[in-house]
Amino acid sequence: MSDSGFLEEDRSIKIQKDAISSAIISGDGNKVVIYQYQLERQVEPQKTSQIEDIGPNPYKGLLAFQEEDSDRYFGREKQIEKLWNVFRTLHEDTTQPEVPLRLLPILGPSGSGKSSLARAGLIPELARRPLPGKSQARVAVLVPGTHPVEALATVLARIATNDQTPVAKTREFAEELKRINDTNLYDGLRRIANVLPEIAISPLVVLVDQFEELYSLCNDLSERQIFIENLINAASDRSGCVSVIITLRSDFLGETQRNPALNQVIAKQGVIVPAMSKEELRRAITKPAKIAGYLLDEAVVNLLLKDTEGREGALPLLQFALTRIWEGLRISVEPIKTLEQIGGVGGALADEAQRIYQSLNQEEKKIAQRVFLGLVQLGEGTSDTRRRTNIHSLVSYKDEPERVRKVIGRFTHPGVRLLTLSSLDGKETAEVTHEALFANWGQMREWLDSSRGDIRFQRRLDEAARIWDENERPEGNLWRNPDLNLLGKYYERASDNMTTLQVEFFNASVNAEEARNQAAIKAEQERKRQRQVLIGVLSTGLLLTTTTAGFAAYQWQSAERRRIEQTAITAKNLLSDYPLQGMVSAISLVGQSRSPFLNFPNQSFPQPILDSLFSAVEISREENLLKVPQGYVSSIAISTDGQTIISGGEDGTVRMWNRKGQPLGEPFKGHQVYVSSVAISTDGQTIISGGQDGTVRMWNRKGQPLGEPFKGHLVSTSVLAVAISVDGQTIISGGQDGTVRMWNRKGQPLGEPFKGHQGVVESVAISPDGQTIISGGSDGTIRMWNRKGQPLGEPLKGHPGGVSSVAISPDGQIIISGGEDGTVRIWNCKGQPLGEPLKGHRGEVKSVAISPDGQTIISAGQDGTVRMWDIRLDTWLKTACERLRDHPVFKKPESADEKNAKETCEPYFH
Repeated sequence: MSDSGFLEEDRSIKIQKDAISSAIISGDGNKVVIYQYQLERQVEPQKTSQIEDIGPNPYKGLLAFQEEDSDRYFGREKQIEKLWNVFRTLHEDTTQPEVPLRLLPILGPSGSGKSSLARAGLIPELARRPLPGKSQARVAVLVPGTHPVEALATVLARIATNDQTPVAKTREFAEELKRINDTNLYDGLRRIANVLPEIAISPLVVLVDQFEELYSLCNDLSERQIFIENLINAASDRSGCVSVIITLRSDFLGETQRNPALNQVIAKQGVIVPAMSKEELRRAITKPAKIAGYLLDEAVVNLLLKDTEGREGALPLLQFALTRIWEGLRISVEPIKTLEQIGGVGGALADEAQRIYQSLNQEEKKIAQRVFLGLVQLGEGTSDTRRRTNIHSLVSYKDEPERVRKVIGRFTHPGVRLLTLSSLDGKETAEVTHEALFANWGQMREWLDSSRGDIRFQRRLDEAARIWDENERPEGNLWRNPDLNLLGKYYERASDNMTTLQVEFFNASVNAEEARNQAAIKAEQERKRQRQVLIGVLSTGLLLTTTTAGFAAYQWQSAERRRIEQTAITAKNLLSDYPLQGMVSAISLVGQSRSPFLNFPNQSFPQPILDSLFSAVEISREENLLKVPQGYVSSIAISTDGQTIISGGEDGTVRMWNRKGQPLGEPFKGHQVYVSSVAISTDGQTIISGGQDGTVRMWNRKGQPLGEPFKGHLVSTSVLAVAISVDGQTIISGGQDGTVRMWNRKGQPLGEPFKGHQGVVESVAISPDGQTIISGGSDGTIRMWNRKGQPLGEPLKGHPGGVSSVAISPDGQIIISGGEDGTVRIWNCKGQPLGEPLKGHRGEVKSVAISPDGQTIISAGQDGTVRMWDIRLDTWLKTACERLRDHPVFKKPESADEKNAKETCEPYFH
């Protein structure tokens, strides 16, 4: 079909809707039935216009065009034709040896119109022009959210049961999707689809809109993999019953490299949504108005074109401006006047958001700030994205729910729709209608810039409180120090933003900690009282002559030993989750057991205490803790003399510290976005950094750049790892493009890129002799190379997820790795693991380093901490005491255990 024929054809279709689905029926009787995972709440109808013969507002504002909007969706006709042809080609021949994977990726930046193109363009086109041999189709529309497998199961259950809330069937389908078949594949989607009624004549099309949520909202790597494998296996089945369409923000393309099969199909079959041409924009502006009964003035159209053409992410802004123009027409305000009032296309969105915000009173403004920040998912190396959440989680414990709903309602008015309300599993949810709000509303940017640390902390708190509540509130799920101390400080400055559940979790944690402290104080008082009794008995000589007193003393001594031994077992069990507290308890118990009233010559030292102390030394190797002012630490490095630590972080700066955690000088600034990796030369004079801006940069100790940034990794990909050789002449970098690269100090590449990883390269290191390069990747492997880029041996495997960081010891014999699983691992140069993984970080270990003597490992985590680990096993108690000498728990001991432990360690500090 020619473009002109497509543009002039009859675009009319019929829409039939019920509570579960909507059907698009073409003039020829072809039918596409759409089932939604998320049911959007209906909004109140618009008021009547004061202008005769003008129809309802034909523009969508910040909302994406839906399937039923296809009759007013203009300007993308050529792209609809292209997508339909590509999709048809994927279905044409399933008899060939290589069956095409029926998965169509639609790619583009935020605001490019991907969702509208898929939903108001391609899906209705499948009704007008069905797939070969099919006059019907069922379309399951979903967004991944935090639990993509559950989202897919829910929409499939609605199709199978025609029930709006199919709880039991959703649970059944979710289990099926998570089941592995005999060939170790997740193919539950294929099995479910194959038994749907009339699947042979009405195939299933799964449309996953906003596919980037799989990476921005779903933190479960296993669930991500299950979801992706189900889509791919169903779309590759020869039966042809299932096809898949995804829309994906292009800045998340790097994330797809974690799954090679998905990444390859995106590279092969992905369709990039181009910017609209001037003529296409003209049609998008004028045609809906013409159909609704009004011809826009040419001068207005030209002004809109001038503001929109060539502007990234401008389509939702254009639609929002057109919506405001139409609202003006309804009250007899000329379009040119409205356009002037709102400050053009760029000013409309920010102006409206600020206008509503300024109309609120002070308390309502605080609520609005909390609501909008609660609806943002902070980007980890990518732009911030929308976050869909239950409305009740936006209500502070001090707020009346109805008052919060009233504020939300101000931003969900049909003429504004800055926020969108939906229903999910019977619960009302809210989300920001379009991410354009983040970039264009100055107030929103100000909130985000000043609140990122608190947002991350509150999300962590919210998850902990939710798990505690779901598990019937056991004491074991409550926070203890140092987390409880952080929570106390957060409560002091931001309690107004905490939900009722979060406050209950905080109070329960405080009460449990107080109960433990009181119990320890009472136990200590009782021990002192009993000791005084025993001393009195000894001083009067009655112990030798009074049987009753002697028996009482013996009973007390036995009870104390049993208590200490039982406490030692508890301390040992505590180590896996609270290694620091477990070590403090173990040292304290040693001190208690050395009491002259317990440690008699004819009695051996209690074995449980020996076990707990040995385990503490094995597991808890933390020596100190450094904290950065903002965001998480993404990378660290340690100087050859072990006295200088370099860190790179989310705030886009490189920082220098001494071993005591004190900053050295001002932060280095130059990277436009977050710093992914840092390294420091052997002489300590040159610092290397790599960032999300795609550059490698070289600095002196004063933070001054040395030369121009190194550029070579693929455009739009991040440099995730850097290293520098001992002689300071060779720089290594690893990137999101999956390559390892070598450079000289002038930024000139040395040879061809090293290729082998099946995903992004997240970390690199170079041996002291400069002949061996180590790299770690998102494919879960650690690889060794020579300087020619040839692999040395087989990849090292052990981390269940990606390998975030690698380091090599000065003698080249030990390799250190840190991973997404939160562990630090030690290997020999043959790739064999040495000992058990080191645990302590809460979240991904972003970077690791090893000291020049090979005895201290430094690790930096997504939890915002830098940790130091001693890997020697000298005398257990001396090692444990030395480790905590400068730790805050010994600097300012608070609990009875901490005070006891410090007292026990005092002899080793002199």
